[in-house]
Amino acid sequence: MPRLPVWLERYRALPRGVHIFAAGQFLINLTLTAQFLLLNLFLKDRGLDDPSIASLTSQRFVATFFLAIPAGLWLRGRPLRWPLILGAALFPLMAIASLETVRCGAMTAASACFLAMGFASLILNVANLPMAMRLAPAHQASEAISLLFATWAAASICGGLVASVLQSIGSFRIGSLHGVFDEYLTLLLLTLPGFGAPFLFARLEDPAAPVQTNRHWLHVHRSDVPVLLHTLLPTLCIATGAGLSIQFLNLFFKTVFSVDAFHYSAYGSVSNVLVLIAGLIVPEVRRRFGWRGAILGVQSVAVVLLATMGFTELWKAATWALPLAVGCFIIRQPLMSMAGPSISELTMTYVGERNRELMSACNGAIWSGSWWLAAKVFQILRSNHLPYWQIFLTTSVLYLIGTYFYLDLIRSVDRREAQDSSPL
Repeated sequence: MPRLPVWLERYRALPRGVHIFAAGQFLINLTLTAQFLLLNLFLKDRGLDDPSIASLTSQRFVATFFLAIPAGLWLRGRPLRWPLILGAALFPLMAIASLETVRCGAMTAASACFLAMGFASLILNVANLPMAMRLAPAHQASEAISLLFATWAAASICGGLVASVLQSIGSFRIGSLHGVFDEYLTLLLLTLPGFGAPFLFARLEDPAAPVQTNRHWLHVHRSDVPVLLHTLLPTLCIATGAGLSIQFLNLFFKTVFSVDAFHYSAYGSVSNVLVLIAGLIVPEVRRRFGWRGAILGVQSVAVVLLATMGFTELWKAATWALPLAVGCFIIRQPLMSMAGPSISELTMTYVGERNRELMSACNGAIWSGSWWLAAKVFQILRSNHLPYWQIFLTTSVLYLIGTYFYLDLIRSVDRREAQDSSPL
């Protein structure tokens, strides 16, 4: 039997708990993938207009924005297994309840279900990285974090393929049972595996937090405030930039190049395969090129590709414009995703063990708030007929500012690691 490459052997050598945790995350991400692909279409099919869809689905971000920091403060220093079990059980349950309340026309109840689904997702997101770092030894933290990030790409690939196959089958008959694989049934089937996640999380050990505190759960050490703000500043720049452009890439291709949903999904599937591969080689890139190569290098190339993709709008009539835009789209996402695990490891290292849950919560609040605000700004800009290339260029500038701030964090962590490794 041929031996695996060294970088893959490192994943196999991870503790069993990390593998179980990643499997549970994969099942949850299948539901998220299905919602990303089909939820808006299902709501549209039920007669909701675009503003109503936006209002309903935004309830998930409302929960994250307002409850993230209290949740992070509450979970800080506490065992995380039971919060993960609770979130993993509540999330698919509320996802199905959301579908059923919309089908019944109970929109007030549907809004409450979306809010509860956002709360469940919030618990999972806040506890995710801290639990991974508790389960894995320090020298395996890169692999543990990268494996969790890879579960999203793997779920996107599997969820996209299953959704495509089910949609292509259309109607079916099994004995007296007759149905149609429409958006509702596809969403339902891809949500059911999520109920396996709490059983997997229940098998995890529940390691205690490395740093315990006797302070009130609302207390934040005065010395931690500048550390948290310093860490969140680049996140704010990156999240705002991404909110302006990344969530509207499908509209860019539809408006500028008349790319239909089928072809856009195909481009996305190819990109997700590369995201999965790129995510798994992050620890190797980190070891070979350090923080600068794993974060600054790949992000800088991704920024250039995003700007290039935007500029193709100026020459959209040229035969080479669409292939160039598609190529930039397919390659940009894996590169930007490669930086994600390294950024998470860098920030968790910088803020220290005491603030990991709070840092994770603040990140969630910033991403939710920034994407909501950026969506409103995008609406205003496009209402005033601002071209996509100028919006993409604005995103690129924000990305570069965030990348510069990460350089300052890298210098701080490098100095700390040098001091820790130097002999007394």
